Amino acid sequence: MTHFYVRMTGLFLLVLMVGMAGGLFVGRETFGEDAAVRSSFRDLDAVTDVVTDNYYYRPTDADEQVQFIDSLEQHAISGMLTSLNDDYTRYLLPADAQVAAEQLDGEYGGIGVTLLMVDEVVSVAQVGFDTPASRAGISSGDIVVRIDNRPVDSTSEGLDGSDLRGPVGSTVTMTILAPGNEATTDISMEREAIIVHPVAWELVPGTTYMRIEIDIFGDRTTEELDQAIAEAEVIGATGIVLDLRGNGGGWVTSAQETIGRFLAASEGPALFEDTSTSPDGATALPIINGELPPSGLPLIVLVDETTASAAEIVAGSLRDYHRALVIGEQTFGKGSVQRIFDFEDGSSLRVTVAEWFTPSQGRIEDAGIMPDVLMTTGENGSRQGDPLVRAAASLLDSGTSTPADLAQAQPSSPGPALTPVS
Repeated sequence: MTHFYVRMTGLFLLVLMVGMAGGLFVGRETFGEDAAVRSSFRDLDAVTDVVTDNYYYRPTDADEQVQFIDSLEQHAISGMLTSLNDDYTRYLLPADAQVAAEQLDGEYGGIGVTLLMVDEVVSVAQVGFDTPASRAGISSGDIVVRIDNRPVDSTSEGLDGSDLRGPVGSTVTMTILAPGNEATTDISMEREAIIVHPVAWELVPGTTYMRIEIDIFGDRTTEELDQAIAEAEVIGATGIVLDLRGNGGGWVTSAQETIGRFLAASEGPALFEDTSTSPDGATALPIINGELPPSGLPLIVLVDETTASAAEIVAGSLRDYHRALVIGEQTFGKGSVQRIFDFEDGSSLRVTVAEWFTPSQGRIEDAGIMPDVLMTTGENGSRQGDPLVRAAASLLDSGTSTPADLAQAQPSSPGPALTPVS
């Protein structure tokens, strides 16, 4: 029985996953002003005053003046952060910060559709089950002409779907042109809480192995992972394929808890945190177990070049302790960690505060995780029946699920060609 949840989001979430992949976050804090810092930036305040009072092309309209000052502030922040040469220390405007928070929360106010733009035509790619969009009759393939009476090409430059999300209970109207129709239809829907499930699971067809896919290490990940492992036990699964391909990271606590679902805390640290550049400054962070003992089922982890950050920590830790064999592509290589600072206007700042290392103190930043077995998925976009899943099943068939096993056995034939990493 397939247990993939319907995980429909607006396109803004898809854009976010690409644009903000590789996130590893230690926590959130509310920003507090520091007098010493303020006094160090007197010239910046002075320049702002001079420009707003003297610049010839400054706007005269009151609303435009507010936008002008906001733009000056945003560009000043952007310039300051650019000077750090750190792609992960970033300032997010309120709308972007809200979307980022919703991705980690796993819930947003919306209607449950995924949009797709092809040749400047926006259409509905998918519709979530039992969502406002599905109940309103919106179907995959419908062309989206307007959102709240604004042409879709003017809603936002990147079509981030921000007009489709909003407070639960608010209303959004989509103007739809269904395939085969000549006239458009206006459909008004009330936004509901749309749950984005970070974990999905199913039996690999033709096997007794459970494939568990984790998209992000967010607030809901551990709970849903526990459900997946529990079901694997109930149905008598004989192995687990943990699919971390495309996982860009998330909360470090969620990564520690994921490791703890397969390893006892007594094994050692989940990872090491280095908050300074001085030698021997790393601090061990523990494996976090749940209420039930860790699963002892044979385990294989799938990774690719987009597996990043918290996902790299999980893969590296399970491999370091010889709990799992890692197969796939060399991972992204993002071991820096950010703390999120929230501001009163809804914007946020992500600041790199440390680097994290695997239990063997292997460096992730720039290096990534090198799999035990190198393989590429190729052009097969389906997670079912793709080369890595078949390879994982073949390895489990042969009793090979740890690096030590790999040194003693090869997958049974027939199966895909595997390249062990020396």
